[in-house]
Amino acid sequence: MRRISAVLLLVFIAVFSIAAGAVDDYCYSQLSLSEQIAYDAMFDCITTLTSKWNCGSFSQDTLKKAYDSLMLDHPELFWSESFTYVTSYVNNSIAGRCVEFEYTMTRSQIEKANREIEQALFDIVREIGTVEPSYETARLVYAWMVENCIYDVSNMDQSLYSVLVNKSGVCASFAKAYEFIMQCLGIPCTCVNGRLRSGSGILGVSSNIGHEWNLLYLDGSWSHVDVTSALGVSQDGFVDYGFFCCTTEEILETHIIENVVAVPICNDETLGVFERYGLVFDSYDMDAVADGFARSASLGMLPEVRFSSYRTFLEAKEDLIDNAQLIGVVEALTAKSVESVDYSIDEKSLSIRLFNDIGL
Repeated sequence: MRRISAVLLLVFIAVFSIAAGAVDDYCYSQLSLSEQIAYDAMFDCITTLTSKWNCGSFSQDTLKKAYDSLMLDHPELFWSESFTYVTSYVNNSIAGRCVEFEYTMTRSQIEKANREIEQALFDIVREIGTVEPSYETARLVYAWMVENCIYDVSNMDQSLYSVLVNKSGVCASFAKAYEFIMQCLGIPCTCVNGRLRSGSGILGVSSNIGHEWNLLYLDGSWSHVDVTSALGVSQDGFVDYGFFCCTTEEILETHIIENVVAVPICNDETLGVFERYGLVFDSYDMDAVADGFARSASLGMLPEVRFSSYRTFLEAKEDLIDNAQLIGVVEALTAKSVESVDYSIDEKSLSIRLFNDIGL
């Protein structure tokens, strides 16, 4: 890592063996040299709770971009809320410029909050049962948040603390919490700013509103992760992976990117859960599809399979739906007599999803 905050949970560096390399500097890497210098200076000020910094000739625009990038890269700086750019004059001439930082906590309050975050992280890792920096770890953390936390628009705390400790929050707090856990586990991750599209149906959104989610780097590729949107589409007891490791094309169906720095084109389709766990079929075979339903259910999802071509999708639909073979598949999976099967078919994603709990 390029740097570690003085108040960051140092114990996690040892426990999780954070991988060598920059896991927390995507936005930093996209800045100009002068913006990076401002970023570093502001980082030092915030970690030491410096209230005022004489910023010299840095422009207000440079400082804002540096600060916004810093906040996207470093969710652990949760006590920094904003800054004010102040210009002083003497005899109608500029005498100096400074940045005045606004903090929401004292040092003792920060230390107390970090102890609570530390315990929360230990509890999460103990529950998911893995700390290796891997795709599976990233998926399990995503699933843990969907299963254990709630979206609460009345929660005014937009820091990682609200989700990790209180298990509730809004989009910014979910994005920061997910980012922080990934960084502690050595997986590069940052936040992205933008909006949800009007009519997307996520979280009851009827108009464009500000939104925050994550960029995640796995297996040599960037992808989009949005835990908050997953909360909006997941059903009780089941995790929806539609917003885990999305491509740019997929995320733009429901999101608008308006980030402070450029966001990479994410086009690695192999990172999707359906592709990663063999839930996309090139040909139709009823036994293979039944196995796919079982494997998807074992991931905490509603049982679902997808097909790589429309022709294969129609073949599966004809046999399973039109010829009523789906009941037999569910009976074989549950070892129970079934009178009916609730299902949905989606011609856009070429998927068949079961709404029956098959008990896996």
